[in-house]
Amino acid sequence: MHNIVNTTGIEQSLMPQTIQAAALNTGNIDMQGAEALSVVVLVGNIVDTLDASHRIDVKIEHAEDDGTGAPAAYAACTDDDVLNFAGLSSGLFLSIDAAGKEQKRHVIGYRGGRRFVKVTATPVSLTTGGPVALLALKGNLNQLPAVNT
Repeated sequence: MHNIVNTTGIEQSLMPQTIQAAALNTGNIDMQGAEALSVVVLVGNIVDTLDASHRIDVKIEHAEDDGTGAPAAYAACTDDDVLNFAGLSSGLFLSIDAAGKEQKRHVIGYRGGRRFVKVTATPVSLTTGGPVALLALKGNLNQLPAVNT
């Protein structure tokens, strides 16, 4: 039997919190030592009625190492950089714009090859909002076991 606990690095990149007026993001997800990444967007009950004008837009970006171990400027990912989504526009891969998209998890895989990745959730015209959390799952690690404590 395979041991997923020791072979997958799990990072809670954004603790559950209410998204209402300001964008929330994962911060810098450092891919050093990992060959695969999935980011999970966990969306709770959004109090506002969601539609094309009242939504949460979620985008993915990546950056090279600037030579100091920090990210250089982030750039939007394209279809070639991700798994599970097609038709990215400026890195936007998901608009939570309907009740059927809340209280769910949405997963995007990254395969772009740059060292740093960031996922940002941006509210558009929300007055009350609701809970959002972001998880980073790193796979094909160069060093095992993964530290998940």
